[in-house]
Order: sequence, then structure tokens, then C-alpha cells
Amino acid sequence: MSDSASGVMSLFVYGTLKTGCCNHDRHCSIAIHTEKAWLWGRIYHLDRDEGYPMVEIPEQAVLARGTDRPGMDALLAYAPGSTTRPAGDWDLIEGELMQFDHPARDLPLIDLLEDFSADGQGLYSRVLTTISTQTGPQTGWTYIREREHDGRRLHPDASGTVCWRPADFIS
Repeated sequence: MSDSASGVMSLFVYGTLKTGCCNHDRHCSIAIHTEKAWLWGRIYHLDRDEGYPMVEIPEQAVLARGTDRPGMDALLAYAPGSTTRPAGDWDLIEGELMQFDHPARDLPLIDLLEDFSADGQGLYSRVLTTISTQTGPQTGWTYIREREHDGRRLHPDASGTVCWRPADFIS
């Protein structure tokens, strides 16, 4: 297959890429579809660099790892895994599932923003995982942190979910 091959890529965002946040207009306004979505994980607020979030997910929830060829990554087909709460201390994280119809064009700038490097040397990893939506489980890519960090863990609100908001909204 050539690098020009591409399908629609679903991307779960939980921080500054969400609608209304600082990086949405520049990087995600070209999404062809956006819907509310959730995944199981832990979300932290990193206080340096004006504050931004990072997520950890259970290792068994990783279906595939991203490469430096997002157009090819979009072609990977996996059945969604379980959407039930995994064993351990995991929270339901709220975000948005966005679809991009030209991932080879659209994702490199997002990968750069997220300091994703396919060799694992970047700040974040891009992984394929199961995402819950109102229409049922789907697979989607998201950015996770797999190395040590100094973040402050956020906890569920009265609705039972964790939703990151920019620093001026965090108490």
C-alpha cells in the first residue's frame, strides 16, 4: 500500500483539542464529525507549560500503536474491546471522538503538537483503543503518556466522569 492510502481516522481528544479549547480551531476544526465520547483511564493535569492534560489507559486497552504514517494507521481494523470498567483504579474520562477524512494530511500537525514520535521518544504515544459513544463502542486513536510525570490526578465529578478543563476552570 502507498502512503497516500487513507481511510477515515477517529481520534479521541480529552484536552486542549476539544471544541472550545485553545488548540481546537487550528488543529481540529477540519474534523468531519465530532461526538461526545468516553474511555477508561486516569487523567492528570500537568501544571507546567500553562497546564494541559495527559491520560494513562490500561495496557490491555491498547489495540495498536501509532506509526509515522497516520494514513496507514487509519486503515487498521480492530473490533472494539470491552467498555466495562477494567480491574483497578480507573475512571471514565469524558472527551470527544472526532473523525478526520484525510489523516495523512490532518494528523501530522496534531502529532507534532502532542510531541508524538513513533519511536516512543516523544511526550505522548498515539494508540488505538476502545471508545464509548452514545451509539455504542468504537475504536479510536488517542494520545497517552506512558512515562513518569508530575501531574495532579483529576477525579470524577457528581456525574461519575472526569472531564478536563483549562487551568482557569480547575479548582
